[in-house]
Amino acid sequence: MKFDLIIVGGGPAGATAAKIAAEKGSKVLLLEAGEEGRYKCCAGGIPITNQEFTPIPHGVDEREITGGVLVTPKMGPMEFDTSGEKDKGYCMFRTDFDRYLVDIARNVGSEVIYGFRVKKVEIKSEEVLVKGPQELRSKCVILATGLAGAHLQRNLGIEVPPMINGIQAEFAMSESDITQKFGNRVWEFFNRSVSEHGIAWAFPKREVVSVGILGQGIKMRHFEAFLHYPLIREKLTGKKMIIFGGRKIWAAPIPDRIIAKPYRERVMVIGDACGTADPILYEGIYQARLSGKFAAEIFSNAHEIGDFSDNSLSRYNNLLLKHLFEEDLKYSYKIHILLYHSGILDKIIDSAYLITQKDPKMMQSMIAMFTRS
Repeated sequence: MKFDLIIVGGGPAGATAAKIAAEKGSKVLLLEAGEEGRYKCCAGGIPITNQEFTPIPHGVDEREITGGVLVTPKMGPMEFDTSGEKDKGYCMFRTDFDRYLVDIARNVGSEVIYGFRVKKVEIKSEEVLVKGPQELRSKCVILATGLAGAHLQRNLGIEVPPMINGIQAEFAMSESDITQKFGNRVWEFFNRSVSEHGIAWAFPKREVVSVGILGQGIKMRHFEAFLHYPLIREKLTGKKMIIFGGRKIWAAPIPDRIIAKPYRERVMVIGDACGTADPILYEGIYQARLSGKFAAEIFSNAHEIGDFSDNSLSRYNNLLLKHLFEEDLKYSYKIHILLYHSGILDKIIDSAYLITQKDPKMMQSMIAMFTRS
């Protein structure tokens, strides 16, 4: 069976692209390698800006986030509160959020197949072959595989983003216990002895706290050391890790930089697969969905005129550069270098926080940076 568009990857980027392309009347197939309800290694922070694409789901073990806590070796917990609705966000399992988005895409006409692991993508003169448990055909393909599909990009001659490592576990706690110990706040730890190129975190959901660490060269010993960090050890004493798919602790690669050319004839790459994540806190859901929106719109235009050439799809990259890189990531990369490549990460965060206590506008800028508002 031949489709107008096959999207490989059922995360936020892929599901958003599928929804938009299907709404425009295209025959869309969304392929997800995991089974429905698979666990996704992600802290689960959902900025309120995601409402630009769809309403944020409720009743799925989410917790409304109304502030944050920065922790450094010198200063300890430094709390801040959001100033309005635009700065708020939510924490929830990506399992629930992703399934919600896929269901929306299916409801507007996308066909969805779970458990379909793509092994190879081949570009032909008039179509694209997608090979896995069966061979599928389409006019165009969007890769939304995260970094798990790096082999597909390499086989197509498309750059793969540089990666860092993330490790995470979920701890079960009562809702009241979480409220008392963590509040409705995301906790970010900046400590070069924990992670020199990256951060550690505790993100509270309704009855679960996601605890993790990311950075270059992060290994299990770094994660175990973070669990013994005094503040974390105090809050998690006696709490048990939740088992998903037979595992308590999960790891995943995370992109560290956007790639230069996320397209070629009949193919576009979106989300983490093209490196759209913010390089400061490595939140990437909103950026991934924005890239999915752009790719779906460019596909729809290309489909209308029957032109899926390299030149035609280059307009996707133009949108990324204008609305994501120039307006956002370009400045985030500069802050990234200052934080993670200067050797004085802790001192920078401490100084910035002290300044914000005396300058309300600076405080709002810090809140915006940490809430992605």
